[in-house]
Amino acid sequence: MSTRKIVTNSFYFGVIPRLSTLVNVIILPIITPYLTTFDYGIQGVVTSYTGLMAMVTSLGLAFHLTNSYYEYPKKYNLLWGRILFLWLVSGLVFGILNIAILCFVLPFGFSLKSVALSTVGTMPVFLFANSQLAQSLFTLEAKPKPLVFTNLFASLLGIGVSFVMIRYFNMGYWGLLASYFVSSIVGFLLFIKYVWVDYDIKPIVERNRRRLQYLLKTGLPLIPHNIGFILLTSSARMVMSLLGINYDDIGLYSHGCTMGEYIQIITNAVLLAIVPQMQLAYRSKNNGTYRKLFYFSQGVAITLCFLFCVWMNEVYAILIRNESLRMSSSIASLMCFANVVFPLYTFMSTPVFIEKQTKHVLWLVFVPGIMNLAFCFVFIPIFGYKAAIYSTIVSYWSQMLIPFVVKYFNSSVKNWLGDLRKLLVLLVLTTISLLVANVIGHWSMLIRVLITIIIGVAFFWIYKKTKMSSIL
Repeated sequence: MSTRKIVTNSFYFGVIPRLSTLVNVIILPIITPYLTTFDYGIQGVVTSYTGLMAMVTSLGLAFHLTNSYYEYPKKYNLLWGRILFLWLVSGLVFGILNIAILCFVLPFGFSLKSVALSTVGTMPVFLFANSQLAQSLFTLEAKPKPLVFTNLFASLLGIGVSFVMIRYFNMGYWGLLASYFVSSIVGFLLFIKYVWVDYDIKPIVERNRRRLQYLLKTGLPLIPHNIGFILLTSSARMVMSLLGINYDDIGLYSHGCTMGEYIQIITNAVLLAIVPQMQLAYRSKNNGTYRKLFYFSQGVAITLCFLFCVWMNEVYAILIRNESLRMSSSIASLMCFANVVFPLYTFMSTPVFIEKQTKHVLWLVFVPGIMNLAFCFVFIPIFGYKAAIYSTIVSYWSQMLIPFVVKYFNSSVKNWLGDLRKLLVLLVLTTISLLVANVIGHWSMLIRVLITIIIGVAFFWIYKKTKMSSIL
């Protein structure tokens, strides 16, 4: 795949789908006067529990999609159909369970309001199957258009409904959650045509007991891994809801996290675009190419997080027209660095999935997730919601140390990265970047403009000097 194709696919996978995010950002100055930290607190708690349940609902079967696509290129749709059926059933079961949990934790007691709000917030669990399948299918096919334009339409429709409810009916958290409700339904229905009809991937009841046992045996160990993502990103909000922390404080933290995570959009787009190269490089034992792809994606992540942090105050000044919500800018400046090592996670986990050594993947996310959960329970009662910021960052960054303590990753990462001391360099570089960016963020605009230009020029000079285009 050429550099032009990489850039094009990055545009489709990363930029086009995020036009809905751009619309969300554009309307922030219009809707934030009608929202409160309490509204964002309710949204943060609901989406945290829903996200946790969505990770369980997948049954850890997603990696079978990628493997079967390469191993059975002519018949992969048969296995995908069986996984689709399992996902439809699990979505129903775990969706009902999520509604019950939300009715317990939300500050409204068990009432019709709680049930209705929980049902609205749980729709992404009920209807996740088609979108999840389409995400894997069109990424592997390197055909982003059906995926991104369908998701874009569904998201924009959801945003439109949300905007009307918040701006004209003052419905606060109902409006925030309505976006997920509408987009989930619309996306599910539209992907029936692209997935079920065009690619003949229809729900198939698995009647072979041995095959079902194999799918679940290799997939279920990934559930803790999937849960780990939510424990890293959202456990703080769940812990705060259980500890009785004020929902205004939860909302302030949640809003800061949301703003800080926006920069991950581009990083994720780059990673999605180079998935085929990563797969081919590792499967062909081309460690040099695999390593260069890692350097490239990790460099993009650090550079973008640094620049985003430097300009965070201006981002808030332009977008947030609500003084109480503007207080979360300092949180966003830190949280944008939390998941800066996502490229490292991706490159460490890819060999695990290819080699089907799924038991080892628990170390990458579940263990850091448990760390975050434990830190939150210990330190939030003492230091308040701000403890969650540092707990999340430390837990994410612990991924850089895993190859030093886990034998499998020690061998695997050495195989493609070489000297593990490079990870210590990455840890130091990331720490310095976070500290320096937060300092520079308070300097004059002229100095920050010059620094931004210098960093941009340096990045592209390194890109050319290392001949990165030759492997993209």
